[in-house]
Amino acid sequence: MSNRFHSQAIRAADPASSAVSAAQSKPSVAGKTVVIADDDPTIVEYLELRCRHLGLKVETAYDGLKAVLKVGKARPQLLVLDLNLPDVEGFRVMERLADPKFPKVPVIVLTSRSDDAAIKRCKDLNAYYVHKDGETWDNLEPLIFELLCAKPAESKPEPPQQPAATPRILLVDDDVERLRTLTQGLQKYPVEVIHASSGMQGFLTALRCLPDLIVTDYDMEHGGGNYLLARIKSTRSTRHIPVVVYSGTPLERGLEHAINRDLVGRGQAATFIPRPLDPARLLAEIRKYVALPVPA
Repeated sequence: MSNRFHSQAIRAADPASSAVSAAQSKPSVAGKTVVIADDDPTIVEYLELRCRHLGLKVETAYDGLKAVLKVGKARPQLLVLDLNLPDVEGFRVMERLADPKFPKVPVIVLTSRSDDAAIKRCKDLNAYYVHKDGETWDNLEPLIFELLCAKPAESKPEPPQQPAATPRILLVDDDVERLRTLTQGLQKYPVEVIHASSGMQGFLTALRCLPDLIVTDYDMEHGGGNYLLARIKSTRSTRHIPVVVYSGTPLERGLEHAINRDLVGRGQAATFIPRPLDPARLLAEIRKYVALPVPA
């Protein structure tokens, strides 16, 4: 775990005013139960304090076995789970909790791991991935509200929000130069452009900012376009957002067709643009979802 997280935890030992102020503009999660499972006491204490100021009931566990037992006994509405736990590691905890004898509970994986294998495994187990760093709470809090305030499955989906007067476009790419080029191309229009550098960061940014359109690279470290698309379309508050996916890297023979069939054929991606990225085509796709006037 980074020293940056420890420093943040120490500085935020009493986050009452900021947490309560932020919570006042959100739906209430008071009275709901969260289990926090991590073997680092500093992180557990920090997250417990933050969650209690949101009105949550908090149960804690410092190893995998206790995490399983806590879920079975407390029947929480949310589990925040580290992967590197003593005795039973995080992925094994989720596999055990898949047993029908346990209550079904959404899981946020909070980990210092950032390898593609860990992110993919989180996706396969339908867990939400958050990386441990100095912005951990900023990324974790919107997920807590999203998961604890979700409507039951049988209810009608929430209608899309009305677009803001100034359209908001989220660009997601780990190539800084390409991100700069795309941003410059959009700055001639009256739009707000926000950035993210990975699929995981893109999803958390979308939760906070609710853009009108997401434009994302397909192949990125720490969660690619496929991961981002899956999260966007499986989350109540973001599933209405159109997602344009492009490839910033060359694709193997036959892979372009397979990706297009997988992303667009299932009705999730609005479109897929292979390399080489044609700015004119990308702009034409953006115009389908965001009104871009002719520049003066």
